Amino acid sequence: MMEAGLLMKRWLRMLVTAGTLLVAFGWMQQTKTAKAESVGYSVSTITPKNQDDKKVTYFALRVKPSQQQKLTIVIHNSSKSTKKFRVGVNQAMTNTNGVIDYSQSNPKLDSSLKVGIKDVFGSNDKQTVTVKAKSAKRVSVDYKMPAKKIDGMILGGVYVKELQNDKAGSKKNGVTISNAFAYVVGVRLRESGIDVAPDMRMHTVKAGQINGYNQVQANLQNPRAGLMKSLKVVSKVTKQGSSKAVLTQTKESMAMAPNTNFNYSIPWGDKQLSAGDYTLKLDAYASGGYHWQFTKNFTITQKDINSLKNRINTPQKNYTWWFVAGGVLIVLLLAIIIYLLMKNRKKDDDTDETE
Repeated sequence: MMEAGLLMKRWLRMLVTAGTLLVAFGWMQQTKTAKAESVGYSVSTITPKNQDDKKVTYFALRVKPSQQQKLTIVIHNSSKSTKKFRVGVNQAMTNTNGVIDYSQSNPKLDSSLKVGIKDVFGSNDKQTVTVKAKSAKRVSVDYKMPAKKIDGMILGGVYVKELQNDKAGSKKNGVTISNAFAYVVGVRLRESGIDVAPDMRMHTVKAGQINGYNQVQANLQNPRAGLMKSLKVVSKVTKQGSSKAVLTQTKESMAMAPNTNFNYSIPWGDKQLSAGDYTLKLDAYASGGYHWQFTKNFTITQKDINSLKNRINTPQKNYTWWFVAGGVLIVLLLAIIIYLLMKNRKKDDDTDETE
């Protein structure tokens, strides 16, 4: 009887160990370890006297018509080697995620933009800067405002990115642009302290694709020189003439830069839309109590469907946790079976002893 008990304990220890290893394997499969590496540099600003908001570290400036000014940033190289940087001034855009983006050096500008950041910063909007190890260097960019008064704001950013002389990344003229990290110092130029109210218009609605995934894309535009904050969009796609939703999405915490547009995307997910006529109903809400409502009919043709099928990137399903769950279940079943067998054997031994 003692041998049976010891055997049962040994089996249970083995099963617990096996179960632990299975769970640990599943955890390791799901966890991606990111090794944090220092970028080796930082950027600070020297704000001028006409800084409109003293609490922020970006350039929030009150300016006048025809005003000329030099803006200065400081690049701090904390590494042990000399570094080269590309410094540029970029227009604020709105990317497909509804995030204000300062990284585009040559974007397609919205038709509503009359005076952009490159119009006031001119030809000095790009320069290459070398900073020695364990040192800092001041870098200046100049702007000149138009003679004619402007309403609202001009929004952009001073974009700082390290250049590397290695074989990785995107090479241009023997110099490689590092894809790892970049600093952006915002630039907001206003001639008045009164903000221009943003507006929204919805233009084309069509089937499209982002990174191989099918979407319904609605082009949304902010045609005014005002920033749109805390944007929330509630969308619903139906068959024309029907109230039953085919696709729905609510997306919050977005923003739109002044005088920009972007394609707001509603993923199909695992649904395959058929060719036909559809209706998009879209409600947009922004900080300040703004609310816009849109309803627009659109058509998905068989040609669209075929094109999207040809380019579709079907996501691979991860079955790791199914294997883990199955393994744990098998371990538990084996433990129960062994326990019952040992219990029955003990009863038989006790019966033999009484006889």
